[in-house]
Amino acid sequence: MARPLALLTGFGPFLDVEENPSGLIAEAIGKDAPPGLDVKSGILPVTYRGVMPKLRELLNEEEREPVLILGMGVHAGSSFRLESRARSIMSSTKLDNDGVLGRAVSPLSAGERATRVDMELAAELLSGVARMEVEISEDAGGYVCECTYHAILSEALRIDSRGLFLHVPSLDIIPLTEQVEVVRSFLGQFVPALRYGCAVIDPT
Repeated sequence: MARPLALLTGFGPFLDVEENPSGLIAEAIGKDAPPGLDVKSGILPVTYRGVMPKLRELLNEEEREPVLILGMGVHAGSSFRLESRARSIMSSTKLDNDGVLGRAVSPLSAGERATRVDMELAAELLSGVARMEVEISEDAGGYVCECTYHAILSEALRIDSRGLFLHVPSLDIIPLTEQVEVVRSFLGQFVPALRYGCAVIDPT
């Protein structure tokens, strides 16, 4: 049986974030995937308009569909935060890397999206490997991360996969090596659970 595939995305620098852990984590795990799992990684642009084209490009580069599309971004908190929903209206007043405000972006089609994975199980597994409490959030921030999560959930629905978004802390809070190991270990446990239907739900 072929090993399951996961697509892992992150971002590069933006605004005052010179080192974005999300992109660095994605790159590291793409080069050193968990045992029994194939991981394709990619860096998405920190732009509202560029996210979906790049995500589709990454998906089209593979002949098989990923079991999980896991997007990552950095947040100001001190812990790992799993996002359960993506809104269709961008509310952030921060500029993206093209100088575009969220309020200038038209509402995304299909309205609000919700993930089709068991968030409680995801948080339990992530908390176990991170050795700290993991947040479950319904507010992805209204910035490019929210736009990205909406794109991920839309594409996951289109190809009958599952999508999830993880906000990670900055590198001055948790070093890169530790964050890489947390996400790698989480993928190694969560993707098999998805593959065998243990972590799949329909959103309410």
